[in-house]
Amino acid sequence: MIELQVVQPFPWQQLLHYLSFRLVPEFESVENNHYQRVYRDGLVRVTYDEPRGLLQIKSDLPEDQFDDLVVRVSRIFRPQLCTKIIYQQLLPHLPALAKTMGFRPLGCWDPFELCLRTIIGQQVTVAAANTIMRRLVERCGQLTPEAVITADLTNMGMPGARVAALITLATAIVDDDLDLSMPWPELRSALLKLRGVGPWTCGYLAIRLGMDDDAFPETDVGLIRAAKAESAQALLAGAEQWRPYRAYAAVGLWAID
Repeated sequence: MIELQVVQPFPWQQLLHYLSFRLVPEFESVENNHYQRVYRDGLVRVTYDEPRGLLQIKSDLPEDQFDDLVVRVSRIFRPQLCTKIIYQQLLPHLPALAKTMGFRPLGCWDPFELCLRTIIGQQVTVAAANTIMRRLVERCGQLTPEAVITADLTNMGMPGARVAALITLATAIVDDDLDLSMPWPELRSALLKLRGVGPWTCGYLAIRLGMDDDAFPETDVGLIRAAKAESAQALLAGAEQWRPYRAYAAVGLWAID
């Protein structure tokens, strides 16, 4: 078992609840107070020992893969992140965030999976995106760029342009035209050159993949509703007082919506 020290506050239950609506079907699950991932030829289970403040990683994978597991789990939950100053600045403007103290933008297990999920989530509800994501897994088996390119993605319940965007993304990676491990500013520029990837997609990925503290997808309908703003323009103007932590404001509002 691997144990990672956590910086408090660390709202494990709220983080799991939020993540439970944004999982990769068949590969990820949240149940019984833990996160579980099917990875390579084994299982990875992450739990939180609250009294000791330790994130615990259990796996049946060989020990030579443990370093990789630590990187991936840390990328999702960011256990070493100190949010004290961030919430001190946000709470006077967003007192509702007191319900989610310590909540932070969650990362992902795999950047390519997150990009797929984000493109699928364009202009649809979280529930609808989950349904389509499940269909994608059924068609592809493994969510690799090669599998996406060769799979039959017709009649999946999303527009043809969005299907084309998935294939364009996968093709760019296979052709070495896109490297998802690039620094975020460079990756953002590269992504925006791909057909079907627009400002909302990059705004969301900036939060979860780019770890940009101030990223803010102001056109997100759920965010507009949660902030009780009249429009995207009104939300963007009001969010000026949340700088330089607008990403935390966004995920906090999503979490309590």
